[in-house]
Amino acid sequence: MTASASRRGTGSTPASTALLTDMYEYTMLSAMVEDGSVHHEAVFEAFARRLPEGRRFGLFAGLGRLLPLLTDFAPDAEDLAYLREVGAITEATEEYLRDWSFTGTITALPEGSLYWPHTPLLTVHGTLGECLLLETLVLSVLNFDSAIASAAARMVIAAGDRPLIEMGSRRVHEEAAVAAARAAWIAGFATTSNLEAGRRFGVPVAGTAAHAATLARPTERDAFAAQIATYGPGTTLLVDTYDIPAGIRTAVEVAGTGLGAVRIDSGDLMTVAPAARAQLDALGATSTRITVTSDLDEYALVHLAGAPIDGYGVGTRVATGSDHPTAGMVYKLVAVGDGPGTPLRSVQKLSADKGSTGGAKTVSRFPDGREVWTLDGSVPEGATPVHVDVIRDGVPQRLASAEEARDVASASLVSLPARAREISEGQAFRVSEQWEGTEPADEGEPADAPRTLVVVDVQNDFCEGGALGVTGGNAVAERIAAHLSEHAGDYRRVVFSRDWHFAEGDNGGHFALPPSAPDFVDTWPVHCVQGTAGAEYHPAILGALERLVGSGAEVVHVVKGEGTPDYSLAQGRVAGVDGGAPAGGTDLPSLFTGDVDVTGLAFDYCVAASARDIAALPGAGAVRVLEDLTAAVHPEADAETAQHLADAGIRTVSPAASAASTDSRKDA
Repeated sequence: MTASASRRGTGSTPASTALLTDMYEYTMLSAMVEDGSVHHEAVFEAFARRLPEGRRFGLFAGLGRLLPLLTDFAPDAEDLAYLREVGAITEATEEYLRDWSFTGTITALPEGSLYWPHTPLLTVHGTLGECLLLETLVLSVLNFDSAIASAAARMVIAAGDRPLIEMGSRRVHEEAAVAAARAAWIAGFATTSNLEAGRRFGVPVAGTAAHAATLARPTERDAFAAQIATYGPGTTLLVDTYDIPAGIRTAVEVAGTGLGAVRIDSGDLMTVAPAARAQLDALGATSTRITVTSDLDEYALVHLAGAPIDGYGVGTRVATGSDHPTAGMVYKLVAVGDGPGTPLRSVQKLSADKGSTGGAKTVSRFPDGREVWTLDGSVPEGATPVHVDVIRDGVPQRLASAEEARDVASASLVSLPARAREISEGQAFRVSEQWEGTEPADEGEPADAPRTLVVVDVQNDFCEGGALGVTGGNAVAERIAAHLSEHAGDYRRVVFSRDWHFAEGDNGGHFALPPSAPDFVDTWPVHCVQGTAGAEYHPAILGALERLVGSGAEVVHVVKGEGTPDYSLAQGRVAGVDGGAPAGGTDLPSLFTGDVDVTGLAFDYCVAASARDIAALPGAGAVRVLEDLTAAVHPEADAETAQHLADAGIRTVSPAASAASTDSRKDA
């Protein structure tokens, strides 16, 4: 490592971006200048080996910020003098850099696109020396902006139709705050509090007052009156400086019932928000909105989904990537020539856990979202190449504006299937893969698959080790996954249900909260709370879901128990559909036409209740419970449960018998 004998800096802002890099970029460059390899043709690629832990997708951002920084990457005389002073470059390298500018070509995903592990995000093609120098700047911008956009996208999904304000400027570096505001807006946030982001990138800005505005006046009434006199009654008043009910009462007295909104920044928001809504309505301010802040993130937004809240303000967690402040991207040499004008050869790292895949890649996507790349420049039939030009032969190209990137991001998030939009921790929904010449599976409905399979509540909390583990639950999950692998073609539709309880309250008496103890008949321990790992599908089911992609079966997700003690999936709602709306629509009864097989947990509660309710639907045919693909809370009562089902016309059969009847029908 070359040591630095740098002079003390002045803290001034540089005119060029050529020193926004690591020293080793220039020391490597100097060695290449000295041996002549600096002029060899090369291809570098930015990609992520994996997504941040627990993330299901990434959202690509920062391209619009990166391009002007790249065009300013040209060391001036002062930069060169400093590089010589600290020993980063040789005299020959100084001459090489004196009139340096990037003359190569850069392509990348459109900003706002989804990305996956191993997606070639940005490709740089030029001479070895010029491509090498851009590494640190490329990664600095794309890693930060994509981390913020990916976290913000999860918050947008969790917030639903409620608008989000980005307000993290006071928690990060001043320029990072501007970048974070831009990235969050691209991901779907409605506004930012950061004025420079508004001026520089056109992000809509919002803001009214902090607690200081109230504390500076003799009374809260005086503070509210001053704000309303300045901005009118449509403003937002911060009502929690002293006492929330008193603040709301004073706000309505001063502004009238046409008050625009109140903001609450403290307290148990699941309790405070309903009380605030009730008070506003009682005061006649029925149109006054409620905005809440206070250290929110995507998990908090999921928990607040049932509260009467109209909008959120998110600060620290979005501006720092919600526990993942970097996207983990790397920038690697993937092809190089052995001399000027010689053919490129593929190169790759083989380091443990830090490998790369060599070769210049052409990235394409199929209409179903599957992403592949080739090494020969070809595009598979039915796929579309996705990279756009950033710089072509040294000339910067027009890139999408932040607003246009926002539109791309919106369409990208809408395209995600339900399981990829889950907020709880999971695995990457897709991986970018080399094209092997396999056509994507036909997604039409198999002609010989008239049945529907129902998988009831196979969640972590209902399996051994969970909050309400059923003995045999893990084994049931594995057997259901195996059944799907072997018999996916037997089903036109697979419906997965989950308990999806609120974090606050007892969910209509379903939870036994302290000091009460659960009786395991009508009341239960807290389980399957929205956004928690316990509410997630068992890992075997997640694997089965991955394998169902392209199988031809419709995959529908149902959630139930949102504040109520639901057992049957028929009491729930459709939360998502993988691959588009099902042929029968998304109302629950339309999903169960024809014969139905029911599996899952637990046999004596949610499985039995779901089977009975499905059998009662007018369009349902024969309903069967596959007994080896379920387990009971009280297995000693299995015979009694089976008899009750039989009384309702529901057979309890083994999967082997089920498969035999299906095969005999096909043979006929």
